[in-house]
Amino acid sequence: MTNENTIIKETFVSAYQNYKKNNFKIAEDLYKKILRTNPNHFGSNFYLGTLLAQTQRFKLAKVLLYKATEIKPNYAPAHNNLGAVLKELGEYQKTISCCQKAIQIDPNYADAHNNLGAAQKELGEYQKAINCCQKAIQIQPNLESAHINLGLVF
Repeated sequence: MTNENTIIKETFVSAYQNYKKNNFKIAEDLYKKILRTNPNHFGSNFYLGTLLAQTQRFKLAKVLLYKATEIKPNYAPAHNNLGAVLKELGEYQKTISCCQKAIQIDPNYADAHNNLGAAQKELGEYQKAINCCQKAIQIQPNLESAHINLGLVF
């Protein structure tokens, strides 16, 4: 078993390094290889889901990110990324729930506040959207997407 764990760890390191270098196809193949051996490998579910979202494969990303939130329910980025995917799929109420969960875990998570505001904007909840975007900017003044979302609300 130790040998299998070592192989998974080494494969994951390689997958993550390729992901960070935007070698998405290599990273995707390595994450999938890990998940064939260990479907509950948190890092592979999370990063492959995130990679799929970045490459606009939102339905597949949704499945993996849901799994990541089940494996590590207190990992705010998994809830936030799932929320972002759900927003792309037009599931705004679910987006709001995911972002609120991320903020509950980490109240200073600027991206989650921003994504929450973006979903609220889509639902016509403009004052709530403004408040969320402003909170994101207060936490992280250089968060460009929050400034853009705030401008879009106005």
